[in-house]
Amino acid sequence: MRRQRAFTLIELMVVVALVAIVLMIAAPSFRDFILLQRLKSINAQLVTDLQFARSEAVARNTLMRVQFRANDSVTCYSLFTAPAAPDNKIVCDCLLGAGGGSCDAGATEVRTVLVPRGLSVRVLTPPYELGSFAYDPVTGGIKSIPFDSPSVPINRFVVDTSIDAARNLRVVVNRAGRPSVCKPTGSTMSAEACP
Repeated sequence: MRRQRAFTLIELMVVVALVAIVLMIAAPSFRDFILLQRLKSINAQLVTDLQFARSEAVARNTLMRVQFRANDSVTCYSLFTAPAAPDNKIVCDCLLGAGGGSCDAGATEVRTVLVPRGLSVRVLTPPYELGSFAYDPVTGGIKSIPFDSPSVPINRFVVDTSIDAARNLRVVVNRAGRPSVCKPTGSTMSAEACP
């Protein structure tokens, strides 16, 4: 008679226990890995959208506006065109979502991006920055959108994409309208330090 070989119940329980221990150790680092990839992806999308807005301003020969908003459940931004208005108050409200009904009459939504808080990533302008700017179709540079005087060139516009203070990437749009990515003070991300 041939003797059959198999695992004993104790051997199987040891293997299952070891697998469970390895998963418990690896799960937090895997979650962090997913969050970091999500942060990098959303930041890359923002940079691409800003470059797109700049090229659309030139292609459409009109100011391309970029506006950032946030509430308790979502952070968002919209790219849109609007005719020159005396008070410059024409907006697209990204908090209402993409599509119909989110823009004032006369505004044309080009793109709206919503980042739900459930993703653990926020896209916000720092408190000291404006919440919006426009790309000039002639120069490709950035301009402010004041509500009481004509648009004037601004030196830079800053947008932070962050999970927390240690995991933060900053997009700086320079006066010429070109975005660049850096890490602010205290961030542990792999990017060039912000000046």
